[in-house]
Amino acid sequence: MSIETARAAKHPTSIAVVNYKGGVGKTTITYLLGLFLSLKTGRRTLLIDIDAQCSLTLAVGLEPEVQSESGINVYNLVRPEAWPRIRDTSFKDFVKAIPGLPAPLYIIPGGFEVEDLDIEIVETIVKERERSKNEFFLYCRQLLNAFDDFDYILIDCPPNKMYLTQGMLRASSFFIPVTIPDRISIYGMPRLLRWVDMIESSERPHMLGYVLNAANRTGGSPGGKVNSQQRAENELASNLLERLSRYEKLMMENNPCLGSVPRLDVIARFLGNEKDVRLDFARHTSGQPTIDDCMIGIADNVLKRISKYAGA
Repeated sequence: MSIETARAAKHPTSIAVVNYKGGVGKTTITYLLGLFLSLKTGRRTLLIDIDAQCSLTLAVGLEPEVQSESGINVYNLVRPEAWPRIRDTSFKDFVKAIPGLPAPLYIIPGGFEVEDLDIEIVETIVKERERSKNEFFLYCRQLLNAFDDFDYILIDCPPNKMYLTQGMLRASSFFIPVTIPDRISIYGMPRLLRWVDMIESSERPHMLGYVLNAANRTGGSPGGKVNSQQRAENELASNLLERLSRYEKLMMENNPCLGSVPRLDVIARFLGNEKDVRLDFARHTSGQPTIDDCMIGIADNVLKRISKYAGA
């Protein structure tokens, strides 16, 4: 793949899952959305774990220590030594199939070494003056383009502005913020959007909408949320609609929310690698929407908005 090709286009269905706030469920939504996109379309979906905590890697049943020993992890794909060797890299060797699922879902495992990547990048830029962070950003785009045999790519991003987060966000065609509907969790959302707005228009990803995670539902009305969460959600939607461009509002039909996922123990068990509990995703709890209903709705909205952006 030539540099010109990498500059000309992004992977058309690459999605960065982001938020400045930690603990809001980015890993949860990355995994579940990837699973339901694969289940719904029957197409190959790739998850990329770029968080040094490696939570997504653990959730799918892989041990980060083992991946580090084998060298099969995202760190070895993105460290400075890899940039000039892009044409010699066998990217497919870094992909692992996720077993135990009725869907073509794959992952590039995370690496604990990612936490020191910023130091390595800065040292490389200082020591080798002809290199720059823009080389790294371009490399991230080339990396995602190398996986053109995957129909969807979802990137689980850490809650920081490290070079790898910036690079993957710039390299992605779209982004999805994830938050819990409470005042503390939604507080950083405007800051995240300001950061995205500062990215050059040629590199800036399109927002597909946000996902609300860990919603505490009431028993009174189907799909209803407790009052404090409903107030937080209303505040978030109002603030986002003020910030979004007319074009983005059109793509989202003036509704920036892709959907919400309830706070249920079965999700925690699934993330604990109990894959057989997926059958419980179809079970109703207190008359509320099932996890299947919620995630199918979110996946439908994601596919619909990707299609709208592509046709605009």
